[in-house]
Amino acid sequence: MNYKYLILFLLSVISLNSFAQKDTPTGLLCDLLPHPELAMITSKTPDFGWIVNAGVKDDYQTGYQVQVATSAALLQENHPDLWDSGKINSSQSINIKYDGKALQPRQKYYWRVCTWGRTGKQSGWSALQRFNTSDFDLPRKWPGESRWINLRDEGGKIAWTFENREPVNFHDVAPIKSVVQKNGNFFYDFKKDAFAYLELNLTWDEDKYSADSLVVAIGEKGIGDSIDTKPGGGILYGTYKIKLKKGMRDYILELPRFVPQFPHSQVMPMQMPEVIPFRYAEIKTIPGLKINKAIQKALYVEFNPNASSFSCSDDRLNQIYEMCKYSTIANTFNGDYANSERERMMYEADCYIQQMCHYAIDRDFATARYSTENLIYHASWPTEWINHSIFMAWSDYLYTGNKELIESYYNDLKAKTLMALETPEGLISTRTGLQTKNFLGSIHYNGDMLHDIDDWPDADQGIYPNGETDNYERKDYNTVVNAFYYRALVLMSKISWATNHPEDATFFDAKAEKVKKKFNEDFFDKVSKIYFDGIGSRHASIQANLFPLAFGLVPDQYKESVVNYVKSKWMACGVYAANYLMEGLYNAEQGNYALELMTNDSDRGWLNMIRMGATMTTEAWDLKYDPQDLSWSHAWSASPAHIIPRRIMGIQPAEPGFGKIIIKPQPGDLKWAKMKLPSIHGEILVDLIKDDGTFFNLNTTIPANTTAQVYLPKLSDNYTLLVDGKSTKPDSTEGNWIIVDSPSGSHTFRIKKN
Repeated sequence: MNYKYLILFLLSVISLNSFAQKDTPTGLLCDLLPHPELAMITSKTPDFGWIVNAGVKDDYQTGYQVQVATSAALLQENHPDLWDSGKINSSQSINIKYDGKALQPRQKYYWRVCTWGRTGKQSGWSALQRFNTSDFDLPRKWPGESRWINLRDEGGKIAWTFENREPVNFHDVAPIKSVVQKNGNFFYDFKKDAFAYLELNLTWDEDKYSADSLVVAIGEKGIGDSIDTKPGGGILYGTYKIKLKKGMRDYILELPRFVPQFPHSQVMPMQMPEVIPFRYAEIKTIPGLKINKAIQKALYVEFNPNASSFSCSDDRLNQIYEMCKYSTIANTFNGDYANSERERMMYEADCYIQQMCHYAIDRDFATARYSTENLIYHASWPTEWINHSIFMAWSDYLYTGNKELIESYYNDLKAKTLMALETPEGLISTRTGLQTKNFLGSIHYNGDMLHDIDDWPDADQGIYPNGETDNYERKDYNTVVNAFYYRALVLMSKISWATNHPEDATFFDAKAEKVKKKFNEDFFDKVSKIYFDGIGSRHASIQANLFPLAFGLVPDQYKESVVNYVKSKWMACGVYAANYLMEGLYNAEQGNYALELMTNDSDRGWLNMIRMGATMTTEAWDLKYDPQDLSWSHAWSASPAHIIPRRIMGIQPAEPGFGKIIIKPQPGDLKWAKMKLPSIHGEILVDLIKDDGTFFNLNTTIPANTTAQVYLPKLSDNYTLLVDGKSTKPDSTEGNWIIVDSPSGSHTFRIKKN
């Protein structure tokens, strides 16, 4: 036998198999769930999606075939008994509607997909994905209600899960530090705060010693090798008892059940152990006790920690990113965005920020969708929070390309513009008698009335002497409230166009322009060239200026004066408003200053949260700004998790569903930075290296079946542009940017000053 030719043949087979695996679809989604096998869906016609993998350079999909069957074996034998789409000539790879035989409730199904690329070659079949149906037609308390429900796995074991959203699971975290204190007590540090319970393995010698119980303390804040017993604010510390039994046994620290104190607070199901945020544990020593193991059982949604990453030349920003990334996931312990141990209640503004962060760190869309649907029917009390339901719904469509939410809740979203509060003045107000019972019902709010919030805390309450409202002067016609009103109208117009309501879209377009004109007539002072807090006010807070800047209300000729005023205020806003402060600064192309703010080391910044000892982002900048309630488990302050990829690295969807991508980096003073960002079409990689005024290098990898518009800074009028090593001219220019249209795949861009 000629072994030389046999080896060459085997190598060619291996190469072909590797190629087949390379272009096989991955990242399967069923009703936007990456793990539908762990959940249950209530749709009779679920949507399918997948990541197209390139078979050749700059590849894109030209066709697909979907198969669905009642068993895995049938698909493996190529005998789908429910649906075989056959080859569909289409580039669509997301939101493919099921079109087979009727699905039945409480059943398990399997599906797979293959694709064709631009060369006409068929890919291999994807791995099989299972999905489970729930009861389709049961009455629900509100549209979109997602119940806890039991699910039997392939081995017959029953577990509790959710309908239509990612399940939560307990994750074992071992201590990074174990210390025997001078008094003999045991101290454990689990590195990060988490909503969790404590699991112990103990050996108790009951024959030689006697004790009724074991005293265990858990807390969020440490002092050396012990727990701070008086941490202040809403930072948690508590002691509990465990009843001991003879011999070696596993123990769960049973925590008191959470008692809701607020409307729509979320509670854990009785089938699961209660959790509370803690990082540290102390166990009081007693004779005859041996501690074999201590585990923090952290609870959060299914999460792929490798789906995203960021690193750069400034380690301060690296630390901020990692804290914000972790905070986003750690606060999903209830399978939604109801974070904070004090409230466990969803608020629209909190959830919008967490939604944007979640999109930026994992390819998970179902948690945000459920939170959006829930909030549409369970509105909270702040006026501007109501508008955030529109923000959330638009983002759902922008990041998924799926219209089901904005179509299903279209009329509810129209009411959430708060247009019913508009007076003949042409602006909205919560103080002019328009908050009728019918109005409150239309936005699904069951309280007495809405109240303007502007920022946090509420200055009118007078209980936060060092509050974060920049002394905002609230008037009947409020600048911040009407800035949100304008933005809600703009987004409602976009939603109307997307859902085929052209008359509504035209109406909302015109209404937005009228509000913009009136806004600048009534709130802008042409002498000082800044915005005051409201009609009749002569006070100009940072809030009254940052929100117009974020929402595109500032006329071009006054942007410089508004930006300069905002910059003069430094960080005189709360952690929530800081999200929009960053948006406004990056809109104004103030990347250097925005980075300076984000990494500032004062007591009003994210580094201060780290310095305090928090590992989740906090409710306010510092305890002195919220001495009564400050919690260490608030994801509404985690905005750098999405600001860094969207604004510093510049990666945003140019159209709903991320089919076209914008890459417009504003790295400020960073010398280099690298980002991996998940999208519904697959991961996006961007890394940059620059020397200010000399060169700017950008490397990108964008998913197959997408294109990108790449923005590069125009270093001078005399420059050289290289794309993939070849000198070229830009496709277009915009201000101080040159723009290159890029196909999918990996590409290099270099602009050099001549």
